[in-house]
Amino acid sequence: MGKIIKDGFAFMEYANSGLIRKIDDIPELKNKLITLSELKTHIEMSKYGLLLAENILNVSGIERSAAIEECFYINTKWQNREVKFQDALEVAGMINSLAREEKNLIKAKVLRAMGQIAATPHVKWHALVSSEYAIVIINLMYPKNFDKVKEERELQIELMKNV
Repeated sequence: MGKIIKDGFAFMEYANSGLIRKIDDIPELKNKLITLSELKTHIEMSKYGLLLAENILNVSGIERSAAIEECFYINTKWQNREVKFQDALEVAGMINSLAREEKNLIKAKVLRAMGQIAATPHVKWHALVSSEYAIVIINLMYPKNFDKVKEERELQIELMKNV
């Protein structure tokens, strides 16, 4: 069972519910990331999501499309209280539609991660789900390479510490 984070929500249960299939991960580092996230505000989690998005694009080699740019734009606008979370959900829905249509598996997972980041203004835990997608991307690019998984999780932890 996952640790109850807030309002009866168990992030570990959500992340392991089948939304994201089984991934090769390092549970101790994943749990450390979750624990750090518990101390973060909604806006800090949004900022973390944007930092993570930059990392995902760098690691995957996927370029910023107009749709991905919308993810960055909507989060920044929401952080500045210039848009409502409903606007972010529209962007997330659009990005997730593109992910469903995408034939390149890595690009599809990058789009899924961006959709989660775009949805972070709605619920801050979407940023953690994007962290899961980042590990899925690492798994696809470097199968069974736990050194790469460790590198990614450690980077996520540093990003989380620094927001």
